[in-house]
This record gives sequence, structure tokens and C-alpha cells, in this order.
Amino acid sequence: MTAIIDVHSHLGQFTNSGMSADGERLCTLSRVAGISHVVTFSIEACYGALDRGNRYTVDEVDRHPMLSAMVVAHPAHLSSSAGWIREASSNPNVVGVKIHPVLGDYDILDGSVMRLMEDHIGPSGLTVLSHVGNESPNVPIDKYLKLAARFPQIRFVAAHLGVGIMGSSRAAANAWLQSPQANVWFDMGTLRAFCGGAVETLLEVVGPDRICFGTDAPLYRSAPFVSVLKTLDVPEETREKIAWRNALNAIPALASRLAAPAHA
Repeated sequence: MTAIIDVHSHLGQFTNSGMSADGERLCTLSRVAGISHVVTFSIEACYGALDRGNRYTVDEVDRHPMLSAMVVAHPAHLSSSAGWIREASSNPNVVGVKIHPVLGDYDILDGSVMRLMEDHIGPSGLTVLSHVGNESPNVPIDKYLKLAARFPQIRFVAAHLGVGIMGSSRAAANAWLQSPQANVWFDMGTLRAFCGGAVETLLEVVGPDRICFGTDAPLYRSAPFVSVLKTLDVPEETREKIAWRNALNAIPALASRLAAPAHA
């Protein structure tokens, strides 16, 4: 593999020091794992501390070229979200928008989310990455695909293989068969990635162009996910797509930021 891009990681303080990171620690974890570039966002901002969390993330990314940022938006903080999305649109270090209906306590199909998409995220051209999981009734995969269908001009990434760590491992595959969306990708940042066949099962349904590498670091350690990627029972071309090629299609601003021979 010529590169590995992690599309899903966090900065800030979580439940303990091992699951928390500043830019330097996140870069160290990623380099040790053999990851080339990391997309990251604020864990505190996911709870609603948008201004503090997004400012910290953007400042850390400015200091570490290995990192790109997503700014967190929240429909209950519309003015602040709009400001951060405007800043993101003019900052080449920011490549997308993160939403987290679980930590933010809102439903993914709420009218306030629709306004956020229509008035601010859609016009920005930025990709949206959201937590998605069976254990999350406010953002299971079927609801997320409905959101994507409402906004075909926006690219969406469904985190955690679209299933999380509980419930049916085939939920994302089954939902996709009912409602495939050309503007949706998935990341593999879930413990389910370590279950034999979990990634391959989704690949069979969504195809090799729809899954991106992700780790959810530092909530999980980065290196084991790289080991999973290297040992997947897939053709090498598919492995390369998961490693980095799909990320550049899912997140065009990232492709512009990383425009270089190694990523061409």
C-alpha cells in the first residue's frame, strides 16, 4: 500500500487519558501504526462545546501537517455551526463536517438537521461524517440513508461500518440493498472490523469503492486496524481503495489538500 488515510479520529479529552489525545499524541499513534494521514475532529464539540472544541482542533491541525480537520456542527447551535462551516470552506486544512446525533442528543431526521444541511452544509460542498450504529436509535443506518437521499449533492460517510458494535452485523448491508445511495461511504472504525468477515460482508453488498479506512483513535488503538486492513481477504486493488483511494473520493477537499504524486 502506498498510503493509509484514517478518516475517523478524535482530539480532546474523553473518559480517560488513554482515550484522549492532542495533536502530537494522535500523530504518534498513527505513525507507529504506519498511517500516512489522519482526519480528526473534537470529541468535546460532539457534546455541544462547538466553539472551544472546534477552535482547539483547527489550531492543532495547523501545527501538524499529518492531520486534517473536520469541524463539528450541531443543529441546536445553528449560529455557531454556520460560523464554523463558513470558516471551514475557506480553510484548506478543514476537509469536512462531523455530526454526532448520539453525543449531541438529536435525531438525524429532525427538522433542525434538515435546516443545517439545506442552509449551511450543502452550500459549503463539504463532506459529512456521522456516527451511525444499531445501538443508536437516533441515527441507525436506515435513517442515515434516508438523510443522504434527501441531499444527493452532499457526500456522507457512515462511521463504524454503519452498524456500530451491537445488534445485527448485517444491518448496513440489508439497509443498502433496500436503499443504495451513490453519495454514501462507510468507515471501518469499529470493533466489528475485527470479526471475521465483517468488512468483507459489507464489501459484497456496497462494492469496493464505498469503504474507507478509519480507526476511531484514540478511543481505539490505531495499529490493530492497520493489521486488519493488511490481512483482509480481498484483492490488492480493493485493499488500496480502502486504504486511501476511497477516502479521496468520499472527501474531495482531502484530495485537494493531499494533491501529491503519492496520492495521485
